[in-house]
Amino acid sequence: MNTESRILNELRQAVKNKMGKDISSSSHCEEIAAEIKKMGIVINPQTFRRFFGLIKSSGKFHIYTLDTLAQYCDFSDFATFKKNLVDDELELFLEGVKTESQEFDYWKLSETLCSKIIESPSLLASVHHQLLKYPLARTFFMEHHPIRDLAGTVYLQYFQEYLKYEETNEARLFAYGFLYMGSFLTQNNEFRNIYFNKIEETPLTTDVYILPAGRKFGVLLLEAWLRKDEIKFNKIWNEMLFVRQRYIEFSERSVCSFEYAVLEHIIFTDKTEEMLFLIENNTFQVHSDRKFITQHRKENHDTCWNIMCAMAYIKAKKQAKSKSYLNKVSLDKLALGWKKYYSIMYYFVYYNFADREEISKIIDELTQLIEETHFTYYSGRLRELLKARTCADQSLLQTS
Repeated sequence: MNTESRILNELRQAVKNKMGKDISSSSHCEEIAAEIKKMGIVINPQTFRRFFGLIKSSGKFHIYTLDTLAQYCDFSDFATFKKNLVDDELELFLEGVKTESQEFDYWKLSETLCSKIIESPSLLASVHHQLLKYPLARTFFMEHHPIRDLAGTVYLQYFQEYLKYEETNEARLFAYGFLYMGSFLTQNNEFRNIYFNKIEETPLTTDVYILPAGRKFGVLLLEAWLRKDEIKFNKIWNEMLFVRQRYIEFSERSVCSFEYAVLEHIIFTDKTEEMLFLIENNTFQVHSDRKFITQHRKENHDTCWNIMCAMAYIKAKKQAKSKSYLNKVSLDKLALGWKKYYSIMYYFVYYNFADREEISKIIDELTQLIEETHFTYYSGRLRELLKARTCADQSLLQTS
């Protein structure tokens, strides 16, 4: 059953509840018409016979009829009835987490759901079919809470489902950007190419927000580097520098900047000069307009930024600078769904400063995190560490 049909069935049930009886005959429809007339509205009983399926109907009903029935059920209009239905379903699904004022805290609801999904493989495989048809769920559950730790799992299906309902350029860049990075980290090159093409062909219109815009350039730059196309990389970089100017003001009002979104992708390359440019010219937040974003999320983004900066400086062979950023990091401040994704990056940097006893623990941590996330891209990086460690041990033995 499609969403609209299900909502109409809910309205039919609400009318029945209000009437206190099942609507199963023409006389019942005449009773409804009489009740509606008391509201100062006249609707032919035949309309209600069609609505309740007592006579053949196309299934399409005039908004005037739907608004009237919603009003009969004590809602201001049909749109309000639908919104209330979404609220009720979110409350039921997530066990009714509310604020002290008894209003829905959608941020908290989304975090609750994400926590359940991470803990339950069966929920992970099924929840998107139930929830993503609702606009509020797509906004808070997907757009504000993408679970990066699950980018190597069937969680990617959520983004395919999301795109059934969201068709804007911003939504496409958001979803395809996540799908691209999932494919990159799991080394699924066939899908990586598909999602890259989708991102490349999606225009960067003026309505696209900071992060999807930055991630478009990040993906294009990463892909150009992967294909060893230096000319294209430089061309995209220069385009990015031009577009960056129009996002500076928006970045000043966001917990993470346009530069942050680009750095998220080129951190996987060897383009250290470009990485350091983004770090040294980052636009930091100076306004807090988006009140619904929690302080914890701000701390999460700051932690991710410090980890990426530490990675960039270690790649640039600036050990002291890298360590200064690494020392700012507390992995406990990483948000739900981000912890494994950025902990892997953290441990690869920390390895460069660890003593021999810590190195074994770091390798164990990385091995477990890679296995849990299925980010096989890092398996190659880990083999390089192990090979370097073996060579160092052999050299030490020869010296002694």
